Amino acid sequence: MPRRRRHPLSGHPHPRRTAATRAPLRAASLAPLRAATLAPVRAAAVRTTTLAALIALTGALLPLTTPAPAAARPTGVDTSTALGFTTAPRPTAPPPADTSRPQVLRVQPVAGRKVLADVWSPAMNRAVPTFVLLPAHPAPAPLLLLLNGVGGGEDHVGWAYHTDYQDFFADKHVLVASPEGGRFSLYTDWQHPDPVLGVNSWHTFLDSELPAALAGAWALNGTRGVIGVSMSGGPALTLAATGRHHYAAAASLSGFPEVSTPLGRAVMTAMVARGGGNIHNAWGGPGDPAWLVNDPSHDVERLRGTALYLASAPGNPGPDDAADLGSATFAVGAPTEFAADLGTRHMADALRAGGVPFTYDRHTSGAHTFGLFSRELRDSWRVVGPALGA
Repeated sequence: MPRRRRHPLSGHPHPRRTAATRAPLRAASLAPLRAATLAPVRAAAVRTTTLAALIALTGALLPLTTPAPAAARPTGVDTSTALGFTTAPRPTAPPPADTSRPQVLRVQPVAGRKVLADVWSPAMNRAVPTFVLLPAHPAPAPLLLLLNGVGGGEDHVGWAYHTDYQDFFADKHVLVASPEGGRFSLYTDWQHPDPVLGVNSWHTFLDSELPAALAGAWALNGTRGVIGVSMSGGPALTLAATGRHHYAAAASLSGFPEVSTPLGRAVMTAMVARGGGNIHNAWGGPGDPAWLVNDPSHDVERLRGTALYLASAPGNPGPDDAADLGSATFAVGAPTEFAADLGTRHMADALRAGGVPFTYDRHTSGAHTFGLFSRELRDSWRVVGPALGA
């Protein structure tokens, strides 16, 4: 019988290795190697998915469909400029004699109760063309700011071009204002003029100048709300959190209401850079408090007392996207909505942790198309409408 080897230090015989003991030992010895091998693969997959989402969120293609007639069904992917921003700003009325006062310079009829108003902004020293849906009745009405996406509507991608929103608001007693402008601006007040994106004082315009000008032209009752989509979703909530005036309701539709986290900073930086701008001209460097001030998911107590609505989808195309199914829906819309969904879920977590009431519709499908946005707008009204009394 062969002698068993002994341990050189203890002198005890080595245990016998059988087929039953070899397999677990071999598996255990390979486990660290297998984990070390797969870890970079898993990390790369996460990085690739996140990078694709960020690229899609910040890039924006020229409209892949022609502007929809008023009666047409919603269409078009909200991806306005990935091929380059080519639409020139809309011509507006000349500056007023008194440039220190916000005012409506000109009103042009469009269709039905929809008009196009040129609104003077003293803060930006320019006129901002604004689509206005007049209320259903002549009595003083609440004001709803309905904001466009990353192209600011200047690219002819927005509520007025790709949805039937005029029909939706036809029987509602509310004045709806959708400015054209603010591409890649995050609808915030920038600290410095940008060489490419110019002077941006959109928070001041939306919070003070636009309402004052509209109140000088039409009868408003002082109640206001704001709805943002895609790029403007987060800024809509920030407006309600930091504005000088109370917002009865605020909604983010497929937005990214997360700013000061590492992911949020990456998204905001890349979004502005995609338009040729420098995020440091907006909110300064990484340590600047402006990042936290403009993050609606930070200090959510600021939103208490406002009726809040959030909506997002995982990014997989579904029935709401049927009119837009195509390569852009999968290549751009799907990962964009994936990123928006991530940021919206983080916002919901922050509100939940802070005990601030909100309503969140997380749809089972949707790929950042105007079909999805139109559904989210309709769904939001059960929260926004009663808060506005409209």
